[in-house]
Amino acid sequence: MTTSQSRSSRLTRLIRDHWNERASTFDEEPGHGLRGREQHGAWVTLLATLTGGGPARVLDVGCGTGFLTLLLAEMGHLVTGIDLAERMLTAAEEKARRASLSVEFRLENATSLRDPDATYDVVIARHVIWALPDPSVGVKEWLRVLKPGGRLALIEGQWSSDDAAGMGSRTTQITLAARARAVLRILYYGAKEHQLGRVPAKLRTLRYHAAQRTLPFSGGAPADRLVTLLEAHGVSDVAVTPLMDPALWGERSQYPRYLAVGVWR
Repeated sequence: MTTSQSRSSRLTRLIRDHWNERASTFDEEPGHGLRGREQHGAWVTLLATLTGGGPARVLDVGCGTGFLTLLLAEMGHLVTGIDLAERMLTAAEEKARRASLSVEFRLENATSLRDPDATYDVVIARHVIWALPDPSVGVKEWLRVLKPGGRLALIEGQWSSDDAAGMGSRTTQITLAARARAVLRILYYGAKEHQLGRVPAKLRTLRYHAAQRTLPFSGGAPADRLVTLLEAHGVSDVAVTPLMDPALWGERSQYPRYLAVGVWR
């Protein structure tokens, strides 16, 4: 295993563990769970523009607790949802069971799919590509399983940037110093647990956020950079649509959200 592969593997484990720990409360967080008929209708309307009239074979990459997966299945599509976090899938499977919906869920890495080439009519991912150690590898794999003429649809946003973070400001320096003190405290008080093979939850969280800042799309993928990436991999007719309607999220968004859709030739 190369140094790059080893680093990617460590990042993947951190990402998996982080989302596993968040699974039990994930749907309670703003913008994650489905709340009310208005939000339900807004998403069904949006998804209908991607899938067309007849039943389509759809892959939901990084499906989490099944937000898009279950909506698509409810609309009559043949849907597969994959996720790296087992606890997220457990929650999704339970929701599908309660709703009497037939969905295939698989524990799987978004960058290494078991499907044959040209399997799906639509590949969709919601807030996934920003969390990948190598987004290019992910896009290649999603296009591999997409049929010619199929659509790749990415729902993303940009909730922070280096400029917005104000690097170099006094406030940031104070924040960084506070974080450093917190890390030292956690390392000190967690030393015995760490020796026993138990990593304190706060330390795991700090490790995840430190690793997250090294990701290519940390803070969310800017629309122009994402379009450039898709076009570089042969995706054509890429269109970006803002997703700022509060009905979609159950609240007014404080940062840019959008849908990027392209066709695989």
